[in-house]
Amino acid sequence: MSWALIIIGVIVIIISVVVGLMNGTFFVLLMSIIGGVTAAMIFFALSMIIDNQENILFQLRQQNQFMKKLHKTNKNCPNCDYEFDDTLKSCPNCGYR
Repeated sequence: MSWALIIIGVIVIIISVVVGLMNGTFFVLLMSIIGGVTAAMIFFALSMIIDNQENILFQLRQQNQFMKKLHKTNKNCPNCDYEFDDTLKSCPNCGYR
């Protein structure tokens, strides 16, 4: 998604220069370039925001996985004394519930 925004920004700059040159007056050329660069800067900023948000989401997922591993508790089976994760409903060793 962010690469698409960068490509769109570059296309907007190119189109603004071409439209400004086609018109023929310096004032319209200047205004067209300023408008195109401004629009492209918005697209580039949105691209950076999306990249930052994806990075934050990735870090939060890693932190969540670490916290799950950190707070993982085990229990012992009363039948065979096998230690297993407390989220399981039955012992994986003997099947005791």
